[in-house]
Formats: sequence, structure tokens, C-alpha cells
Amino acid sequence: MFDRELRELLFSAITRAEAALKAVCAHEFTRLHPDEVNPYLNPDYYDSRRRPSAVALIDKVFKRILELDGNPRNRGDYGGKAYIRHCMEDHNGQVPLWVLANDLSFGQTVWFFQVQSPAVRLAVAESFTGLYADTHDGPRRITIKRLDSIFNRLVFYRNLRAHDERCYCARYDGRANENVYQAIGDLGYLLDKDDYLELFGRFSALVARATSAMPSRRQATLSAMGVRERELADRAEIILRS
Repeated sequence: MFDRELRELLFSAITRAEAALKAVCAHEFTRLHPDEVNPYLNPDYYDSRRRPSAVALIDKVFKRILELDGNPRNRGDYGGKAYIRHCMEDHNGQVPLWVLANDLSFGQTVWFFQVQSPAVRLAVAESFTGLYADTHDGPRRITIKRLDSIFNRLVFYRNLRAHDERCYCARYDGRANENVYQAIGDLGYLLDKDDYLELFGRFSALVARATSAMPSRRQATLSAMGVRERELADRAEIILRS
């Protein structure tokens, strides 16, 4: 029951972070490639060092979405996405990235961010830095490298929830410091202050209830999550002051 509640709590917060990444990526990519029809299909607009991965994204994800949704035969069984079909049929096949992004999974969105040109990746990082400053009293620089590590972890925990797998003791990439408490901290970079305060408060309350109900497993549970007891109080104080 504890793990199920933890998964749902994480999923709700990660969904908001996913929406922010989709919006920022769509905005920054389109801003650098205005007045072009479906520029995300052009492999030249991606990082040249990651061209094979970008081509795979275009062919396996973007083109497939457009082909499936644009094919009239798929209206029934496939269901499709009406908003994409509307663009395909009524706007001469032009599907803006902000529309297409709604049909991407979280993992596909992160893939899109990670194969972007350095200019777009930097713009995305700067946007998140600005979003953080908008709702916090103090600034915090959010780098490209940090975003890469944050979103890799969040996709991992998002997928655990999707497959109903145990979450509290799972370690991304098998590393000790890649734990669920780190993922909770990651969300502090992406959510506004009020949303993160709510998330952290609910997380702290959930941990307190679970460990009180299982006193003999208290330390083992905290350790499995990567939580040091004093850190919960310290982090809460830092959040309130930031």
C-alpha cells in the first residue's frame, strides 16, 4: 500500500514535469525554425553528433504518428488523434510541434530533447532556469547536464509506475545514489514552489505513516529510498526559505 501511494504521488508530479518539458521543447525548437512546415522532420536541425538517433526518432516516432493519424482507414479501430488528423486534413499536412507533442510519450519527449542542437538544448535549460526563478525567491541555474540526468531518472520512475513495479527501493541504472529520494529532489527543479511544497509535504507524511506502522523496518525502508531522517526536515526548511 505504501509503495502504491508513493507511485501515484510520483506519477502525478512527473506528469506535470512532462507537460512542462513538452511545452518548452516545442516552443524553443519552433522559435529557431519558424515559418517552416513540420521542421522536426528535418534531420539537419538536430545535433550532428547524434544524427543516427535523430533519424530514428523521426522515422520511428514522428513519421509513424503522422502516417497513422493521417490515414483515413485508421479512423475506426486505431482511434487516432483527432487534433492531429484535423491539422493533416485542414492545414495541408502541417502539424505544429506543440500539437504533435501531445501524442509523444514521456520517453519520446526526453529523446527529442536529448538529440536537439546545442542551441535548442541551451534554450530549454535557460527556460527552466527562468521558470524556477519566477516562483522562487532565489535563482537556481539549471544546466543541460542536470536536465539530462533529471529526465533520465524521471522516465525510469514513470515507467515503474506504468508497469506496476516496486518503486521505493528501485535504483536507476543500479547506482546507490540514483534512488527515489533523488527523484523527489529532481522535481524541485521543475515544479513551481507551491507544487513542490505540496509534493514534498505529502511525501514526508507518507514516509512518516509507513515507517511508524513498520517500526522494525524503519531504517531499512528509509535506507532503501536513500533518505536520511534528518535530511527530510532540512530539505523542508530549505524549500520554505527558497
